[in-house]
Amino acid sequence: MLLTVAAALSLATTAFAATPMTVYATDGNGGEFQGLYTESSWMAIEVPLNTLGGTVPGDLSIAVSGLPAGTYITLDSVSVEGSNALLFVSVTRDSTDGNVNALAQINVNAGGSTLTTVQIPVYGAASGE
Repeated sequence: MLLTVAAALSLATTAFAATPMTVYATDGNGGEFQGLYTESSWMAIEVPLNTLGGTVPGDLSIAVSGLPAGTYITLDSVSVEGSNALLFVSVTRDSTDGNVNALAQINVNAGGSTLTTVQIPVYGAASGE
């Protein structure tokens, strides 16, 4: 019986840990957005500070997946606002010939491990140039 309970708790904990959290983007001035926009370097991803251990580690980095080839999110800087870490990012792409409508999965890493995983939509319109 105890082994069954322990196994169930282990599976529940693993399932909970693997569930990505949905976050908002911000302009750093109180404006909230449902996603990130390509060709932007003014947006930040709000991440609850408690998911990072309560402080921003000095070696914080991100690893991004789920975007179309040639679309990138890079971490520019990090600041703290209240109970959130603001991960200021740049969103770029190699070509504006096509639309971008994707869900980025972002692993927030420090100390050689993933502290949290967030998902956020990324949008970009084709310019036809």
